[in-house]
Amino acid sequence: MRTWSVAERHSVPKDRQGGAGEDRLVVLHDRHGALRCVAVVDGATDKSGRDYGGLSGGARAAEQVAGTLARLPADAGPEWAVREITADLARLRARWGIANDDLVAPCAVAAVMLPQQEVVWRVGDVHVALARSAEEDAPRPDGGAELGPASCWERHDGDKLLDRVLAQARAAFLHCLLAGDGDVSTLAAEDPGRALILPLLRRQSILANRAGPYGYGVLDGRRVPERFIDIFPLDGVDQVVLASDGYLSAEPSLASAERRLAASVATDPLRIDEHPATKAVRPGADSFDDRTYVRLIRHPG
Repeated sequence: MRTWSVAERHSVPKDRQGGAGEDRLVVLHDRHGALRCVAVVDGATDKSGRDYGGLSGGARAAEQVAGTLARLPADAGPEWAVREITADLARLRARWGIANDDLVAPCAVAAVMLPQQEVVWRVGDVHVALARSAEEDAPRPDGGAELGPASCWERHDGDKLLDRVLAQARAAFLHCLLAGDGDVSTLAAEDPGRALILPLLRRQSILANRAGPYGYGVLDGRRVPERFIDIFPLDGVDQVVLASDGYLSAEPSLASAERRLAASVATDPLRIDEHPATKAVRPGADSFDDRTYVRLIRHPG
């Protein structure tokens, strides 16, 4: 039987002084000490300003998803898990008096690895990468000996069409301001580009879990259609990386993910060039979002 272990893990809030942030890293073991569930849960950045018992809506939703995963049995597959998470989030909405049509209700996305079931499932824009062993003399990702045998990586980066459209609109507006002698530091601090797209960001949840070109999957207490549940079998896979979208992608090592992020932040703090996005990096911050990374490796049985 194949066994898995956590090789690297890291979780950092975007605001080092502002609590735990809205990401949650879940690592659960069974009574024999074997891994039974590993997950990266990313609560949506709060746009309501509401307080949910000392937590933002995104943090509250992420906590609920993590709690549901912790109580599920080891044989709970993707569809079962999504149903239970949805039911628990629906109860959370009821407890806080959140209407079904509330556009800024607490919600989250997640990627979950079930080692004993040999599967990763995902709802939303968490990055996933899977590695299969390659020839011994092939180049190693990141040049890192710590990765063991060289591997071929299969990437499933998390993004959605709506975010790409909004990011491009924001980038175009900020480029206009820069062309008119706008100051990068001032624009990063005030981010008028985000203010431009904020009305749509506050309304985008009406498209969540719906069909259509801008529909997308999210865990928010409403039914998640099957089309928004990604399932990745782990046949032949010997490494798995899950990373929240505070990273640019699911890199083959934590060091590589951090280096790539740092380089991007340094060269494009407004995030309007190579990696356009819906918000800038605040002056003095080392990232634009909470970031969580976990890499798992398989051991021969």
